[in-house]
Amino acid sequence: MSVTRGEFLRSLGKSLPGLVLGSGAVVAQKLFSKMAAVSGEPPALAPRSPLPEAQPSRATATVETISSGPAAGNRVALTFDDGPTPGVTDRILDEFRQRGLHATFFMIGQRIAAEPDLARRVLAEGHEIGNHTYTHPKLTDLPPAKVEEEVQKTQDIAAELLGLTPRWFRPPYFAFRGNLAPIVQSRGLRIVHGSVDPADWSQPGEEHILNVVTRECKAGSIVICHDLNAQTANAIGRILDALMQAGLTPVTLSNLMVS
Repeated sequence: MSVTRGEFLRSLGKSLPGLVLGSGAVVAQKLFSKMAAVSGEPPALAPRSPLPEAQPSRATATVETISSGPAAGNRVALTFDDGPTPGVTDRILDEFRQRGLHATFFMIGQRIAAEPDLARRVLAEGHEIGNHTYTHPKLTDLPPAKVEEEVQKTQDIAAELLGLTPRWFRPPYFAFRGNLAPIVQSRGLRIVHGSVDPADWSQPGEEHILNVVTRECKAGSIVICHDLNAQTANAIGRILDALMQAGLTPVTLSNLMVS
């Protein structure tokens, strides 16, 4: 029996009643690959892209999330999850420095602890660092006390090693529920999703990453990338050049969100 896309999405909303997602839905085709990737125990540090937009259940509070910035002007925000990664993050930084541009890096606390000098370089060159939890778990699989530990440990390690209090939070796998929001918001963190997703974590090829970002990016876009593998590092210089040629300026999230 055939099922229409609308029927499929309505069925999905019923099966995931507690999951609260930001605006900026992603095409349904991406969902199948992401659901397969998170079946069972998620692989270590395997990033995810947003699931299609769903409505919260009546018992779940709405979570304020950011998926894009002001459309006025020419600013866009490139964001990088899961670092810092030696041999990748530093190459991405080189490309931004050559062009005098800036980005936001959602770092895993464990990786900050393992690579503090690389994390410090990110800050020293004018970029932002956001909180991406301490070990990159799927938060909806954890009790609230463990979620609080994941968030706070990253805040603590950033303060201890970088002298920084992150302002932005991105949940791994974009898995989040309304009852977890106070844990994040009480720490002064704002939850960020995104509006352009080349799924570079899956290593789809440099040309694919380049084409998706340059085709979909517009003023106010938040691009979801990862400083995790060489394909992104190889493509980022051409991405930055193409965005600038289109009249767009990559900036940090804080800069983007300024009206």
